[in-house]
Amino acid sequence: MEHTLVNNHGNISGSIAIKLANGQTLDDFCAEHIENYNRDRFEAIAIRLFVGNETVITIYALDKLKQEVDKYDVSKIPVKKFKITTLKANSLFSYCSSINFTLATGNYSIEDMLVLNK
Repeated sequence: MEHTLVNNHGNISGSIAIKLANGQTLDDFCAEHIENYNRDRFEAIAIRLFVGNETVITIYALDKLKQEVDKYDVSKIPVKKFKITTLKANSLFSYCSSINFTLATGNYSIEDMLVLNK
């Protein structure tokens, strides 16, 4: 398989899996930290964390009311974006019972790796 160097600036990226603690859900987190978060209208479906010169937690929540309106592209999911800037990252991690992630340079696919020291 041919590999292409795509990472020439020292960045790494990947995916993360989090198990929330105490049976909590992402909606529970939203209800606690987003003023006027309405569980009947919204369903949290994604979260993004930015930590740099500031901490920004972005929640993408399905807008159930907009989903029922015909004027939207049916191939897209209507979401409302909520930004939380009042929490630090360690506050977010207190909701987690476990965190598992893999980051890679992007030079090679993890699926193409053969681990030799099993």
